[in-house]
Amino acid sequence: MQALGLRVYSEGIGNCACGVSRRKMAAALSRALKLPGKKIHDLGEYDPLRQADSDDSEDDGNLSYQKNGNLQTEASIEATLDGDANTAVEMHALKVKQRRLDETDSAEVRATEVSDEFTIKARTSLVPCLRTAAFLLTLAFVMVLVLVCAFFIPCPRSQPLMTSWNRSLGQAAGFAPVMTLWDVNDDQVSDVIVSFSSTGKTRDQRGGLRSQATLKLHVSVAVLSGVDGSVLWTSPAPERLKFIQCGIGYVDGGQGSVCLLVGINHMLKAVNSSSGSSLWEMKSVYRSHQTPAAPAVLLPDIDGDGFADILLGSRPTVPTSRIRDVSFVFVSGATGALIGQSVSYNVTGEGKLIGPKAYVSGGGVLYVLFGYGNIQAVSVRDIYKQANGKGSLPPSLQSQDSLWEWKRKGNLSELLEVYSNGSARDLQTLERRGESGSDLLITTKDKLQVLNGQHLLQLWSANRSSIESAPVTGFFNEDNILDFLIQINSGSNTRKAQRTDSNSQSQYHLYLLHPLYPSVLLELANSTEVVAASATGILEQQKDAFYVTMMTGSTHRSHESRTKPLLVKGLGLNWAISHSRVVTLEEEAISTIRKFFSKIRFSAVQH
Repeated sequence: MQALGLRVYSEGIGNCACGVSRRKMAAALSRALKLPGKKIHDLGEYDPLRQADSDDSEDDGNLSYQKNGNLQTEASIEATLDGDANTAVEMHALKVKQRRLDETDSAEVRATEVSDEFTIKARTSLVPCLRTAAFLLTLAFVMVLVLVCAFFIPCPRSQPLMTSWNRSLGQAAGFAPVMTLWDVNDDQVSDVIVSFSSTGKTRDQRGGLRSQATLKLHVSVAVLSGVDGSVLWTSPAPERLKFIQCGIGYVDGGQGSVCLLVGINHMLKAVNSSSGSSLWEMKSVYRSHQTPAAPAVLLPDIDGDGFADILLGSRPTVPTSRIRDVSFVFVSGATGALIGQSVSYNVTGEGKLIGPKAYVSGGGVLYVLFGYGNIQAVSVRDIYKQANGKGSLPPSLQSQDSLWEWKRKGNLSELLEVYSNGSARDLQTLERRGESGSDLLITTKDKLQVLNGQHLLQLWSANRSSIESAPVTGFFNEDNILDFLIQINSGSNTRKAQRTDSNSQSQYHLYLLHPLYPSVLLELANSTEVVAASATGILEQQKDAFYVTMMTGSTHRSHESRTKPLLVKGLGLNWAISHSRVVTLEEEAISTIRKFFSKIRFSAVQH
């Protein structure tokens, strides 16, 4: 190959006529044969092929040869060796062909680079677009959902201001009615559940009405709507009732709650509050000559059937001596069946029976408080032991309160003393605001006393003469501490006022008293009917309250017959305030007071 190179060089020197064309051919041949023009350091000479290549660098600057260009190299060598006159033309054709190939390759490279750059830019710009699209889609979905809720889901309509309503239940006879409030139709308004007796329209064999002495009494339970007094449902009862308790549990499946109807002699019945249908009924629940002493005590599940159970206390129908017993029996909340046998405790004392009332001690143990004048206690755990023998205790009754139990030094049949002064008339539990546990409020004839629920020690007492009613608890000032409103006998002034108006011994008045104006009474209603029962309900949505009374006829007609018309009245308090009469005990600005009372809003007290 080196000899061939020398040969080409000698021919280039000898043929001067070829000139530039020979030099171009030599440069092309040198590139094809990969013979670079290098400097020979020993001789100090330069390779003529290198020189020719450098002279024509401008013409060949755009040429580039690939390693696989064997055909082009052979053609160039053949044209150079033969010295053909068409060599220049052929070389030019080869240059043009190679240039097109190079341009095609360069275009592909540039297209690839542009494509890669576009792909990168496209990927980079696609992420924010996707984010924007997701945000817009979410926003559109939320807007559609809001519009659907606004147009297709009706908003709860605020009920108009409750005024008043009356409902006649016919001719009542035999005994005083029983009343309680409970929302049976889930309209956020408490309804009125009443039990009453009425005379049946029976005739004798001759077709005439029987005498009133032989008329048979029918006991019924009715539910009146708290909104307008309409009858929601009625149900017969086998005997007169002593108590009506609702909310003791829920019907299986969640359709309504359970109301407990406690009979005066032997009957215990559970009904569905929303329909009045019977869930179960038990007879002969109490011992003979016993009557329910108080509303049933609600217990946790003690028989393991998944339903809350009941502890029912009873007392003798007619107490005959100073030794008076109180009996207890456990009842299944699911079936009404008795759990164990009846347990009795002998209680000494005088006066009205207090309780039995459930109370959770400071140690978290469930006790029952009761007594005549004195207040005694026994744990539900001990009652269960005596009722069921030596069987195992349910988990909810296994704990004890050592701080309470030290007061009882005897066996299970003995009671622990809570208050032994002998003058107690009323017992209430006071929940500690913002704290766990509760205390005991004991009312006597002339004193209020509060005992600590953990140690049964006195916290404070207040002496008041001639207390004539149980305390009403509430927050009557702005110190956020529970207060008590009591009614006392004020002495000669009150008796003198009563003597001035003889009709006021026979007339019923309903007053509203606010602690900021103790010398002002707002008379909401008055009537000549005899009030047999009353209760107050709350209308939370309207920030209103209503007062329900059951009346059994006017007093001047009560001696004329055994039967009396039974009337139930509902009165909205905000409406009654706007139609009330101001009664001032001292000089007061009536216009200012009426404006103040008109702004009153009612809600349930949260202890």
